[in-house]
Amino acid sequence: MSLGRTLVIINPEARHGQTAALIPVVEQLLSSMPHKSATTKHTGHAGDLAAAASDYDVVVAVGGDGTAHEVLNGLMTLPAETRPALGLLPTGSGNDTRRTLGIPSDLAEAALVLGTGVRKRFDIGCCNGVYFNNSFAAGLDAKVTAKAVEYKVATKRSGLWLYLTALLHVLFNDLGSLHVKISFDGLEPVERDTLIIAVTQGPTYGGGFFITPDAVPDDGLFDVCMIDPLSLPQALMRLPFVIAGKHTKMRPVHMSRHTTLSIQGDRPIPAQIDGEVLYEPRYEIAMASAAIECIVPRAAR
Repeated sequence: MSLGRTLVIINPEARHGQTAALIPVVEQLLSSMPHKSATTKHTGHAGDLAAAASDYDVVVAVGGDGTAHEVLNGLMTLPAETRPALGLLPTGSGNDTRRTLGIPSDLAEAALVLGTGVRKRFDIGCCNGVYFNNSFAAGLDAKVTAKAVEYKVATKRSGLWLYLTALLHVLFNDLGSLHVKISFDGLEPVERDTLIIAVTQGPTYGGGFFITPDAVPDDGLFDVCMIDPLSLPQALMRLPFVIAGKHTKMRPVHMSRHTTLSIQGDRPIPAQIDGEVLYEPRYEIAMASAAIECIVPRAAR
């Protein structure tokens, strides 16, 4: 497959700065594919570069979920009819977006996908005007994400181990429920006490937790997982099942599918969107079906 005019956006700070050392590797892997490379200089730069990429056919994000998130939001500022396709070379810590798209974890194999894969349209979500590739979550997940940001710098951990460490800290120190008014698909809001509200496109978040194991990223629907308040022993007992995606039939767990959600609190609600922390009193979440074209393996569903 010919990529056409290609811009490669590299975040050298991804995975504790390890991506900087991989830049020569990336360039070698892409040497047979004509492209222009740009290295980000600060937070938000990947989004700015993508927003200015209207003359390109493909924009490749080299980094983790944060880099892919920025690039997606930059691309979504461009007109749909001329919007470049999104490619991904995963070099980050969590890389849940690459799981959603079916991109291999191996960098060389991921680069091969750019040359041999297919273009396929995927759904994305929009929360308060910000787009997300993979997940939005409110409640306990946001506390865990915030703690993971701290641990990522302090411990240099990554992926599932980073998220699990942060999760255990929150479970032992800040296991509180969230009281919200929530509306699905424009229906009347209902009041709920909940531990987690996870809204996803793909099956995993947090570096590999199968929070919505049956999610399909191109079916036009969000998969939603809500978990009732739990005691510490109850949470610890269920944790291995959540990691493996075997929790969906448990009594405190509520799985559903929707196209829109509205979440309202009486104070700012901790939340995360593709791993970026938010604190707002209201979240309006809507499905943008088949809004982005991505380059994925031919075997991807």
